[in-house]
Amino acid sequence: MNLEKDMGTDYDVVIVGTGMVGLTLACCLKDQDLRIALINKDLLNKKKLTQASRQRVIAVTLGSQRLLEQLNVWQRLDKKHYAPFRRMQVWESGQSSQLFFDSADMGLATLGYIVKNYDLGHALCAQAKTDSELTWLIPDTLMALQQEENHVVITLASGKEIRTRLLVGADGAQSKVRQLADFYIKSTDYQQRALIATVQTEWAHDQTARQIFLAEGPLAFLPLTDAHYCSIVWSSTPEEIERLAALDDVFFCEELTHAFEHCLGEVISTSARFSYPLKTQETEQYIKSNIALIGDAAHIIHPLAGQGANLGIADAKRLAKVILEAKQRHRNIGAWYTLRRYERERRFHNRVMLGSVDGIKHLFAATHPMLQKTRQWGLNVINKTNCLKNFISRYAIGDFKV
Repeated sequence: MNLEKDMGTDYDVVIVGTGMVGLTLACCLKDQDLRIALINKDLLNKKKLTQASRQRVIAVTLGSQRLLEQLNVWQRLDKKHYAPFRRMQVWESGQSSQLFFDSADMGLATLGYIVKNYDLGHALCAQAKTDSELTWLIPDTLMALQQEENHVVITLASGKEIRTRLLVGADGAQSKVRQLADFYIKSTDYQQRALIATVQTEWAHDQTARQIFLAEGPLAFLPLTDAHYCSIVWSSTPEEIERLAALDDVFFCEELTHAFEHCLGEVISTSARFSYPLKTQETEQYIKSNIALIGDAAHIIHPLAGQGANLGIADAKRLAKVILEAKQRHRNIGAWYTLRRYERERRFHNRVMLGSVDGIKHLFAATHPMLQKTRQWGLNVINKTNCLKNFISRYAIGDFKV
């Protein structure tokens, strides 16, 4: 692993951010005769993980899992590091109508996998390190950038100044690349927070991901490898989340059991609880000449559909394809007309998903009696219409080739 190069070294691609999305892009581009550098203030370090970070999980769709397998990343995960979910159940509090998806109905072994963020990040990092020519500018931080005609000049906190044909912002919701390159963003604060924890339940989860829509927001139970443990994501008002986080464990488990309508019996125990604010956000553009944004740097989505990380992984896959095709055809990989192909496709798919999730969030938040009846009617219709349910589920789990 090449940890440092001389000041002024040129790169084909510089990736800022070594989270899941940035490392996925690095793995897609490795061993392709490209000079690639990654910049981050730190590498994954289990000893430095906060308790909140240890509990964060993602629902990996089949589309994302296929890509990770192609990149020889999935094979690095021990089977105890991921839990398949074969069914999904969605319903509204106090109502009988529900949506129920079963992988067997679609001829699939599973609908996806629940994976801890750290475990997947570690596997991606290990695979990226197999490319000895990859340059890791770590620890370091992006401080300034200057767009030139065919490249970007980057200044780092260490004093290094480097040039790259393509600068990729994979540095999350507070992206420094996005800020320095002056991308315009549209953002909506949901005035909600999501509480996360790991809980033990009386009854086994039966490899089923469940989500109930409560008056103040959705509550999801995601199955883990142990049949009696789930990761929960509870979205509600900041005041309610603050109250829930402050409860004694026993009282919290009682409230959680009641809110989940005893679907898995009693909630027996809980880990420490943590929360984060919820919003939707997207940049007006994903690209500028010699600059591209991927993942949370370009878009943020409500967690109710579990699509955030998967959208970022799909961004990385598509951008890598555009870069490699341009290289093969001896075209400028950082040119606006090259990157435009990435932006057109991913912005369309991301906006469909962002709009759908935003619509679902607001639909279930509506309290008008007519809308409530319409919701129940719609759930019944979808649940009984196999072709429609199949289409929705396949789109959601990334089982379409795009």
